[in-house]
Amino acid sequence: MSRCVHRPLIVAAALLIGSIAAVGSGGTSNAAPAAGASAYTPNQPCRLLDTREEPGRTVAPKTLRIEIAGRCGAPADLSAAVLTLTVTKPTGPGHLTVYPAGTERPTASNVNYTAGRTTANTAIVVVRNGAVDLYVHTDTEVSVDLDGTFSPVTGAVSAGRLESVAPTRIADTRDPTSFEGSRVTTRGSGDLLLPLPDGVPADATGVAISVVSVNSAPGHITVHPAGTPRPNASVVNTDAYVRTRGTTVLAPVSDDGIVLHRVSEGDLVVDLWGWFTGPSARASTDGLFVPESPTRVWDSRTTNDPLHDGGALTKTMATTDAAVVALNVTAVGATEPGHLTVGPAGSTRPATSTVNFQWSEPAAAATLVRNTTAGVTFWAQGGTHVVVDRFGWFTGGAAPAAAAADRNPVPTTGGRVLFVADSSFAGIRWNGALPLLQGADFDARLESCRRLIGSSCFGREGYRPYNAVTEVLSVTPGSVDVLVVGTGYNDFASRFHEGFVSVMEAARRVGIPRVVWITYRESVGYTSPAGASNAATYAANNAILRTEWASARWPELTLLDWNAYSAGHPDWVTSDGVHFTVAGAREAAMYVSRALASYDRRTCPAGIGGATERGGWCALPG
Repeated sequence: MSRCVHRPLIVAAALLIGSIAAVGSGGTSNAAPAAGASAYTPNQPCRLLDTREEPGRTVAPKTLRIEIAGRCGAPADLSAAVLTLTVTKPTGPGHLTVYPAGTERPTASNVNYTAGRTTANTAIVVVRNGAVDLYVHTDTEVSVDLDGTFSPVTGAVSAGRLESVAPTRIADTRDPTSFEGSRVTTRGSGDLLLPLPDGVPADATGVAISVVSVNSAPGHITVHPAGTPRPNASVVNTDAYVRTRGTTVLAPVSDDGIVLHRVSEGDLVVDLWGWFTGPSARASTDGLFVPESPTRVWDSRTTNDPLHDGGALTKTMATTDAAVVALNVTAVGATEPGHLTVGPAGSTRPATSTVNFQWSEPAAAATLVRNTTAGVTFWAQGGTHVVVDRFGWFTGGAAPAAAAADRNPVPTTGGRVLFVADSSFAGIRWNGALPLLQGADFDARLESCRRLIGSSCFGREGYRPYNAVTEVLSVTPGSVDVLVVGTGYNDFASRFHEGFVSVMEAARRVGIPRVVWITYRESVGYTSPAGASNAATYAANNAILRTEWASARWPELTLLDWNAYSAGHPDWVTSDGVHFTVAGAREAAMYVSRALASYDRRTCPAGIGGATERGGWCALPG
């Protein structure tokens, strides 16, 4: 984790100046097309399925079959479909996978979701016998929109081929004074009309664009050709928890351009990745799409090579026959807010983002990336595991390139940690173990008798410390990377849930991206002032923590299970089961330090060491 550097999720791009030059070979190749090569046909976005209105046809447990051929204008001979997949009201964490009808479900995903979220993504899916199958891992409502189709060809064609370009920003409502921004509406809602960018032929049938809704209120974005009725469809959805989302869209256009209808208050950033040729283009076999059943081509969780903050790794995504590769890129287990950028190996890093992530929960986005003989490079701002699935490729051959050396060192130091605790973890201070809080910039506010909310009690040092909410709100917004909560033993049972919510909301108010809450020891002899045992109270508080964590209401929350870790070590605590002995204080300080290093995927603190994962970062204790 970098030290308190909170980056914008979408970095500035070079502005469009003059015409756009296609970078694919694209022109006159008349070689026989690759097997399965198909041409694109645009489609006015059209809803194929909405389980909120009708349940769909079930063909296997949690699997629906969606007939496409002959519906929404789709041809009978289509080989692949361009779909927008949206999940809403999921009952828990899970994923959605779309694949050729009647085939074995692949190890791949199109949309990842958590409870209560509305999430959408684009997919280009092989169609078999006119249909696709859709699997949901956890029960959720699903809508599916058809945005375009691909049909096989037997030779060179003029229309329906992809001409790719270097990613070029064509709209950014955050910068209305820019060349393109001056032609669009500023932050807000309503229709955003984008004329065809200079260099895109007037008879282009569609464009490949990335659409990112930035810091937006709950709502959605609909894309359709200018001058046509707005369809009942969407391509990007935001909610109260994830306010920045995006994906790549293959959008049909008219000669007046495209309309992006915003049903949310916020900013919008649009980058052009290419266009699909019209009938005026010269015939060629370059730029045709070869659809594939979903194939997992990289999962850093199994290869032990996640991207660390500032890292760059080059991977082979397809053979050198591919000029452009269709990928679904998922960030999972992020260590901090940030984004991934994917681009051709051997080039400078594109000034755009592919996947934006805010929390440790998965975030996925479809993308088209130019292929080179050296492969494809993934850059990260913010650490994350990366999962990549390939759904096909466009013909034309990989561009020659030599990749730069991989640069992805395991971090060694963390950011600023605000550690707020009561007399339990104040034992770290009282027993001389503060020097064992290592690996990050700790601001350790460890005070006897602190409460989460309300007035704290008088501590052993003769004063009432500030409550946890006050301590959190005292920091400069954006200055803290991690909040560690080690207090709650002194709170009234009837107000614990209120206290939990108040602390979490305070952390959000000051922009703390991760909260680590330490569980309470349950095997205790500690009693209330009235002499009642607190063991049941602490067990109930832990149950509240687990319920809140599972609710997905707080994606920034991580539970650090001190209760389980310390259970077999009665020598770490005094007779009351809560307060530390000298040995316990040392173990607690090292436990917190190593756990935070593990969450950040950085090396164990040099002064205390610890077990290491195969990827080189500190293992989670226990």
